[in-house]
Amino acid sequence: MPRALLAIDLGTRLLKVAAFDEDGTLLGREAARNREHRSFENHVERVWQDPDEWWSDTAELTQRLLARPELDGLEVAGIGLSARANGFAAIDAKGALLAPSWTDARHLDQLRVLHEWRASGYHLANYAAGMIAKWRWLEQHEPANAERTTQLLYAKDFLVYRLTGEAVTDPTSGPDRENFDSRSIDGLGLARDLLPRVDMPSALAGVVTREAAAALGIPQGTPVAVGGHDGICANVGAAAGTVGRTAITIGTHAVVRTVTSELVPDGYRFYGLPPERHIYGGNAVMAGRAADWFLDTWLGDPDEAVRPATFEMMDAAALSVPPGSEGIRFLPFLAGQVAPELRPGASGTFTGLHTAHGRAEMFRAVLEGGAFAIRAIFERVRDWTGDPEVVRFTGGGGTSLVWPQLIVDTLRWPVEATDGAVEARGAAMYTAVALGMHDNIDEAAEAMVQVSRVIEPSPDRADKYDALYADWQQVNEALRPLDQRRETNHL
Repeated sequence: MPRALLAIDLGTRLLKVAAFDEDGTLLGREAARNREHRSFENHVERVWQDPDEWWSDTAELTQRLLARPELDGLEVAGIGLSARANGFAAIDAKGALLAPSWTDARHLDQLRVLHEWRASGYHLANYAAGMIAKWRWLEQHEPANAERTTQLLYAKDFLVYRLTGEAVTDPTSGPDRENFDSRSIDGLGLARDLLPRVDMPSALAGVVTREAAAALGIPQGTPVAVGGHDGICANVGAAAGTVGRTAITIGTHAVVRTVTSELVPDGYRFYGLPPERHIYGGNAVMAGRAADWFLDTWLGDPDEAVRPATFEMMDAAALSVPPGSEGIRFLPFLAGQVAPELRPGASGTFTGLHTAHGRAEMFRAVLEGGAFAIRAIFERVRDWTGDPEVVRFTGGGGTSLVWPQLIVDTLRWPVEATDGAVEARGAAMYTAVALGMHDNIDEAAEAMVQVSRVIEPSPDRADKYDALYADWQQVNEALRPLDQRRETNHL
């Protein structure tokens, strides 16, 4: 009976369940959009996702995937997980959810206090600070739920808990070390047992419980690996986890991540790549999501089943528009700018619009704006770490007909692409190591990652994009005075 590795990839917008064979070939994948809930309390917007919905969707997608005729008789050798690291779940002693995973800024005051406290010399990784800030908010505003809380979990680790009953995280999702810093935890007066234990992404977290087996339709006792942050899994799943390699992710965000063996004093370090590597980079927040935002705004929010066809339609329309989008420029800062500089008041903006412009020109401008934001980060990361040995695409945007070539021409740099399932493949690779199929993640990359194409820059288009990038930067500079307006008025 053929064996497969199952991977659960929980992103900001989508939850995906994929199956890979032992050679890393994608056998099938199912996806569902995460439901985002909103409400207004005292004129303040609340935005959150329900972790219990993550779990029910995981069960449904897994059953749907394994029911495919082409996967009939497949043996699930193990399960791996990949997820964004800033998700949050508080549960009680029986595993019941007490607080949702919110993405609004209700805990910002608590986070500022933690950042100031950290500046006095304590080690507290950003993701750990985010979790503890939310916990502090819960203590202050929902003390009854805080009193009942016995475990705080990151997004991935909530699913691991539902699968195995084990509360375990990995360094990349939480402490950015082999364990939470005891001096920091004691200094905060935080009960240590509230936090999950820490193990390597390629360690076994546990096995599937009877209840989880019934929900997913897989055998009880199936091994589950700890897994990792989706950024780490993207590099690993694209075979860009070795020193000198870079991954460019076009997903909800547009992210550049380069692997080094040494600390770079002036660089922005995202996190470690266990056991002895570091990832430096930058994040164009929501630059990838901007394409979906545009489609949703113009065409309505389609069913997830028809979204790929909608994207292909607009992709083809953008392909007919020449570089420069007939004079339109788009700044993709729908949630502020984070890199290569921090500008929380920056906003998404179209400029150069005329009545002759339509959806095709505007959509291409959105893609070009994302590419220009990536170039700004890519150049800064090269200043920190030197020229990359290899650059690989990851994320759903890499499957576009237009965007990858546009980015390559903008960067003047060749980029290799796989099949777009790299975050899930990275989780599957960690599982393969956990099961002893490979000795380490580098060996797994050699065996399980295939490059589908190499995209080379066109010199003629690259020359055009040099000029267009300079113009985009000029627009960006000209709109800086609006930053304060957004910060002050929340417009």
